[in-house]
Amino acid sequence: MKKFLILIACLCFYVGNAFADTNNTLIASNIPAVSQQITAINNSVVTQPVRASLNQCFDTLSMNSEQLFYLSMAALNNMNYKIKEVQSKTGTILFQAYSREFLITIADKGVNKSFIKILPTDSNYAFSPALVQNIFGFLKANSSVSPVVL
Repeated sequence: MKKFLILIACLCFYVGNAFADTNNTLIASNIPAVSQQITAINNSVVTQPVRASLNQCFDTLSMNSEQLFYLSMAALNNMNYKIKEVQSKTGTILFQAYSREFLITIADKGVNKSFIKILPTDSNYAFSPALVQNIFGFLKANSSVSPVVL
């Protein structure tokens, strides 16, 4: 009888660990993966999340702030990002991309120069810089287009 109880206790302990291991892998596989950059160091592979830096999140463009504001909204619309709030008086646009919120701030920097910065609202820079660079690319590509008054 004593051997039987020890066998049952060992079996429960062994099955409990195996069950916990399988549950952890199932939970980990359901978490959305962060885009990662793979770096090889001394024949070992180290994965690091791709992070944007602050200096990648702002730029100066050759247009007035009103044109940049409307062109920024057109860029967000073109990329199918959800515009959540627009404040034209302060030059800010709150939008959502890939379940994260970002804030665009536009300010005058001179006669025909405007400053734009795109920052995450939670100050977490663990996102791909391509998101911001695509918006800047759209703005630069369409900066020479003059607006048409209807």
